[in-house]
Amino acid sequence: MTVQAFNPSDLSQSAANWAVSQRIVGNFAPHAQVVPNLTLALDPGNLLNGTTLTEVNAQSVGTFAPPASGFRIDRVVVDRSTGAASIVTGTANSLTPPAIPAGKLPVARVMLLPTTDAITNDAIVDERSFIDLTAPTQNSVVVRAHRNNVGQNGITNNSWAKVLLTTADINIGNAFNNTTSRFQPSIAGYYLLHAQVMMNCGANGSIYAGLYLNDANIALCRSLTPMSTPTYAATTSVTYMNGTTDYVEMKVLNTIITDGILDGTPTATFFTASRLA
Repeated sequence: MTVQAFNPSDLSQSAANWAVSQRIVGNFAPHAQVVPNLTLALDPGNLLNGTTLTEVNAQSVGTFAPPASGFRIDRVVVDRSTGAASIVTGTANSLTPPAIPAGKLPVARVMLLPTTDAITNDAIVDERSFIDLTAPTQNSVVVRAHRNNVGQNGITNNSWAKVLLTTADINIGNAFNNTTSRFQPSIAGYYLLHAQVMMNCGANGSIYAGLYLNDANIALCRSLTPMSTPTYAATTSVTYMNGTTDYVEMKVLNTIITDGILDGTPTATFFTASRLA
């Protein structure tokens, strides 16, 4: 529909009576300037983003640039976060308006001709739609990595050794690097981490599983080995990662065997991670 400046009613009404209605109906309302020119007026508006309410003052959008020939349909949009208005320039002689850019909300379409010397209300189509049914981006990160049935030699006693995880059968978010055996997500947030190791450490020894953030231990678990048999150790932690430089590695330590072999079975030695929030 075409537009006009918002006037609550011709009837006698107080400003207080119409305050709520004007806030709803006049939210980013597009219309011609009081003295029309090649800009467009937007009434004050408001946006709710999660728990953040942003109040936006009235804006003047433009200057619009009429085409040299034919016609063009431009679009006026506002930023989803700030409410700042901008123009999306259309394609010459196309009845299809330009696409709505990501992160923007539609406000109006404006028809421009070579003879357009001012944006009047009959050239503006109101298309305000601030209800978006698109599901929010989940930014999911899920990883499960292991050694793909290949044992890891050289696990020296009483020395932490990095577990060289070579295979990630789940790597949603591309956060695990098989070459460096590091979990390094590109999305900041809180992550649930789990590390499990298994090896034969000999009788009367211990095996430790450790999680390391930026080479500093954040969680470990010790399992005793009263007899010479494969033994598990597993540990879990929740930690914040900044999405840029933070990385996590998985390490193992045993107290008896001088040249131990870490079990490479995917169900015995593995690492998992998932983004919580």
